[in-house]
Amino acid sequence: MALSLIDVAAEVLREHGAARVSALTVRVGAWSSVVPEALTAAFPACAAGTPLEGARLSVVTVPGVGECPVHGRVTLDVRQGLRCPECGAPTPTLLAGDELELDEIELAGSDREDL
Repeated sequence: MALSLIDVAAEVLREHGAARVSALTVRVGAWSSVVPEALTAAFPACAAGTPLEGARLSVVTVPGVGECPVHGRVTLDVRQGLRCPECGAPTPTLLAGDELELDEIELAGSDREDL
């Protein structure tokens, strides 16, 4: 995952003619297969020797959101599975919480760009 993130950020660098990244923010869904701590730990080693070396990585966790037939949009608890935390009804559609997105990137020597 860290290598894919570096590839995406490197593409942004090329598009903007920048040389380095000083910071980036990633949105990681609570229901994704990505462990934020593992991503944070792997990032420096994966970024070594690239234009992202030394960049600050911030990870924002996005909660799971499902659609309960009774309560509408609800925040899901991973430990309860795809069930409404209010009534226990199945919420088979995950509306948010499975993403891995590069949200912001700060190019060295420039203002932050929101992606």
